[in-house]
Amino acid sequence: MELLYFTIIGGALYLISERILARIEQARGSLLPQRSLIFFVIIFSLSMATFAGIRALTEPPPAPPAAAGQETQTPAPPKTAN
Repeated sequence: MELLYFTIIGGALYLISERILARIEQARGSLLPQRSLIFFVIIFSLSMATFAGIRALTEPPPAPPAAAGQETQTPAPPKTAN
């Protein structure tokens, strides 16, 4: 299911990044000389923030730490004599 979220959000991020870049160029009044690089920076920034958020929402919560004096590993089963 996580893969589906990443795919849908990736498409949306592409469209959002394109709109942001178009608005920057519109405010500037001309095309930017390094348009591809600026687009990459915009989509990379948005994707890192968004994908970190998705991962945080979809991962199970971490297990609580063991209390003092408790074993962190399960004990080995007793050995039987053959």
